[in-house]
Amino acid sequence: MAGATKPRSAHKGKQPPLAVRKACFLEVLRQTANVSRAAREAGLSSSTVYGHRLRNATFARDWDAAIAEALDELESQLIERARCGVERPVYYRGEIVGNVRTYSDQLAMFLLRARRPEVYDRIGGTMQPVRMTEIEAKAEVVRRIALLTDATAREDAGDADGSV
Repeated sequence: MAGATKPRSAHKGKQPPLAVRKACFLEVLRQTANVSRAAREAGLSSSTVYGHRLRNATFARDWDAAIAEALDELESQLIERARCGVERPVYYRGEIVGNVRTYSDQLAMFLLRARRPEVYDRIGGTMQPVRMTEIEAKAEVVRRIALLTDATAREDAGDADGSV
């Protein structure tokens, strides 16, 4: 059996107890946010872990917490990349001759849209509907009218000065 793989366990053919495998699953899930990989590395099938999730509320909460932690870490790394950029090598004739720091406007916009959708989430050039109270809506209308009034007053003042 040249292609056979040995069990990951140090217990020569015996698997660790289920509690240990579930803890391993949760740790890998916390690091990767990948259910299939976490199950595989814990020596469990995906259907087994999903079954345990359905039947065990504590395991389901731990699962959700592990995913949240993994996503928090990913978000932190993405924010750092958007802020500080990424070093990329510069090649000349097949050799690295230096580095250049590159920034991703697309990544920055993605983060801004996720964090401040009321400002940055535009589709087809129009704002997405924002849920607001009647009082907030009236205040927004008044604010926009004031902006238009100010712009009109500045234009009129420019016409009176003879400058345009």
